[in-house]
Amino acid sequence: MEPVVNGLEDIYGSEIDVRRLNANLPDGKSAFQYYSLQGHPSFVLLNPEGEVLWQGLGEQSSESLHENIDIALGK
Repeated sequence: MEPVVNGLEDIYGSEIDVRRLNANLPDGKSAFQYYSLQGHPSFVLLNPEGEVLWQGLGEQSSESLHENIDIALGK
């Protein structure tokens, strides 16, 4: 099964910046602590100012993830 985040760059182009972080590595651990993420996988959508627009925990359907991205982009 392909991760739900694969291909987001192709779909949204320069509208979003996708980052994949491993919670076991320093950058990922810092992000998990900063955003108070509770488990894997976790998703965070931020606006350009760094404010959280949406957080998701656990497996997300492609449809749900795209819907939340579209809402965050004002579509």
